[in-house]
Amino acid sequence: MNTFKKGLFAGATALAMSMSVQASEVNVGGVVWDPDAVNAFPSIADFASFGSIFETAVVNPGDILSGRGKFERINSALNNEASFCPGCELTFTFTAVLDGFNGTPTGIGGSINGDFVFTDLDISIFVDHTPDYTGTMASAADGDLWLRLTSDLLSGTGTNLGSGSDTGSGSSLLDVIDGMAMGNFDTDTEAGGADMVLNSSFFDLGLPGELGGTFDLRGDSIPEPSTIALLGLGLLGFAGARKRKA
Repeated sequence: MNTFKKGLFAGATALAMSMSVQASEVNVGGVVWDPDAVNAFPSIADFASFGSIFETAVVNPGDILSGRGKFERINSALNNEASFCPGCELTFTFTAVLDGFNGTPTGIGGSINGDFVFTDLDISIFVDHTPDYTGTMASAADGDLWLRLTSDLLSGTGTNLGSGSDTGSGSSLLDVIDGMAMGNFDTDTEAGGADMVLNSSFFDLGLPGELGGTFDLRGDSIPEPSTIALLGLGLLGFAGARKRKA
């Protein structure tokens, strides 16, 4: 077999191997997920996560909402923290500014049943290899910055808004701006060129000024470049160069 054919064969083999590698699990900072997992709905998004939230209840326009939470499952219908973050935990903190409520004062004590708008949403996600989350802001921010997301708008609807017995749901389109996983999620594949989609719910915990809730965060992830793929492209390029020289 001549050098050109050998180069083509080696390059094609390496590229074929890289396809199988890139279809396998992605690991960023110890956080592992399979983009081809059934629960990821690959035709929509290959990263689908779910978890819990604690947050402050805000009443007046201009008030700052703050909260924290933890990821409980990624690309799974069941809690799989032990497999997506073995020996670690994935937590987050967030802030947003209340723009206002828009609805009718028919809730508890004249509170609003209707819509709400928050601006300047900022979410920081942390991976911590010494798990110690206790539901506090400090324990949620204890770790290395895994991903940071922002949005100009978080909107939704609820009942008894501003009463301390708020319930409802919200959603937002997010842009990735920082973190070790930024290269995996800065895709611009969502509506309006956003990177990820957030949906959340909130409800009264029976504690003054404190709400609980859940979230799901989804988006497309980009597997890290495969060394095998780069080698394959190099071999193909070398073979092509040899042919032109001949």
